[in-house]
Amino acid sequence: MPEAAGSRVCTVINWLLAVLTAVVVVLLTTSPVVVTIVMSACIALALLGPVRAVQALTIGTLINYANPAIIKLGPADGILLRVVLITAVVRVLPTMRASDLRLVWPVWLFGIALAITSAMVSPAVGVSLMKDVTFTLAASVVLVAVNGTPPAQLQKLQTWLITVCLTVIALSALTLAKPPLGAGLNGGLQGLLGQPQALGIFIAPFAAWSATGVLLMRSRTSWIEVLIAIGTVVLVFLTRARTAALATGLAIFLVLLARFLARRSGPQAKLARPLLLLAFLGVGVATYAFATGKLNTVLLDFVYKDQRHGNLGDAFLDTRGGVFGQWQNFLSSPAIGHGFGVYADGSFPAGVVEVYGIPISAPIEKGFLPTAILEEGGVVGGLLLLLLIAWLTLYAWRNTDLRWRAMFFACLCVNFGECVFLAPGGIGMIDWICLAVALSGYRTTVPLKTRLRRSPPEPTREALVESNPPISTSSAWST
Repeated sequence: MPEAAGSRVCTVINWLLAVLTAVVVVLLTTSPVVVTIVMSACIALALLGPVRAVQALTIGTLINYANPAIIKLGPADGILLRVVLITAVVRVLPTMRASDLRLVWPVWLFGIALAITSAMVSPAVGVSLMKDVTFTLAASVVLVAVNGTPPAQLQKLQTWLITVCLTVIALSALTLAKPPLGAGLNGGLQGLLGQPQALGIFIAPFAAWSATGVLLMRSRTSWIEVLIAIGTVVLVFLTRARTAALATGLAIFLVLLARFLARRSGPQAKLARPLLLLAFLGVGVATYAFATGKLNTVLLDFVYKDQRHGNLGDAFLDTRGGVFGQWQNFLSSPAIGHGFGVYADGSFPAGVVEVYGIPISAPIEKGFLPTAILEEGGVVGGLLLLLLIAWLTLYAWRNTDLRWRAMFFACLCVNFGECVFLAPGGIGMIDWICLAVALSGYRTTVPLKTRLRRSPPEPTREALVESNPPISTSSAWST
């Protein structure tokens, strides 16, 4: 039986780990000192090996972008996160092998090209180079760490990632009981993270993963899997993060489309299951609309985020209208753009944080990845980024487990509204970790018969007898 069919076993929740994660979160809410202690422990954890480095980066990133009303950071915790990343780089990159180089070379090509063009045109060269180096190293360390992990350990890392992140999502759902604590801008659920949009894009890959497992996997689904799928999708809606909803739906659609176009069978379900579930969903939505008359109101509140002035175009301009400015800036410098990770005019509304004159943080907000990279890197940057994404997609496409394909596409699709792909030094680190685990997952789902084909065949009895003539056949086989 193919291992992919049994791969569900290694990605179910580890309940003991879930309880431990919940306990740690509760401890983090008690004092900033506890937070600093845990962040310091992440530095030590990153030294223990590539897998531990990925875990340390996951924990550190989630803590640093936590809801400040729930988890209060110490004054040095932001710097400690940078130290965790540096430690991971020092621990992981020296372990690179030829197979790792085959995976990360487009990352380095993109980073080198953007460093050269930014040095030529950026209005803040120091910031651009800092962000470019951070991107290249952070993306490389995650890809190398996961790609170099043996299949058995990779399965454990999958379980760890799913368990920890779903626990954080579940705890975020509990904040619905106390709206002032868990609600953010525009009334959207922000839970344990700093804002609803961040929580939405954090949930999206796991919503796509779990929903695809229920809809498209051949294996029998348990009630807990159905509950997780429904719960994560509902929570995406409650965050009012339209980007997350789009990413979740588009990822599932792309995997379903691939299912139609597939020429060979894999561990996916017959199409009757998703069609039946969609039919039940349609009946349920129609019943709710008929019984309450509120469905239209709820959907409009989600689309407009409770700011129903003007039309849908006005709502888009309020939140994502910056793409037009990015396009105009691209047209003014179409070849090489205006510099990586900066606005074309060199402004930084949130300021620049420096340590000994070296910039370590200069946040900007760019929602739409295609126009953002064209503004920053021009045609050169755009083509190299397209090459990078296509190369990573080839790896992700090897995975016969459709859930990981869905997670991979969801991680990409969130960049239609939040440009986290280019910011692995921030909350985008979670996106990159999910990407790396998803695209490397094919190594845990190679069918057993394929592995046997790759192994040298066992010698036949006749061949053994001919090469080593025994005194008697029975004595030869008794050894």
